[in-house]
Amino acid sequence: MYILVPWKPVVLVWGLLSGMILVGFVASSVLKGQDPFAPGATITHSSAVKAGAAQAGQQPKHSHKAARTPSQ
Repeated sequence: MYILVPWKPVVLVWGLLSGMILVGFVASSVLKGQDPFAPGATITHSSAVKAGAAQAGQQPKHSHKAARTPSQ
């Protein structure tokens, strides 16, 4: 005797759960600054942007008033 199982809903739910797990893993890895598909690798782009912004913030800001002549 055969047990009839509606496989289409089972496959759809299984695929949906697998997709959610995959998206969560990739999002978690990206938020940590790691490449999700390269074991042990880290993404250096975000750290380079942060380092560049920190250096730009430390530079003295030049005033445009120094370029004016006394007659103005």
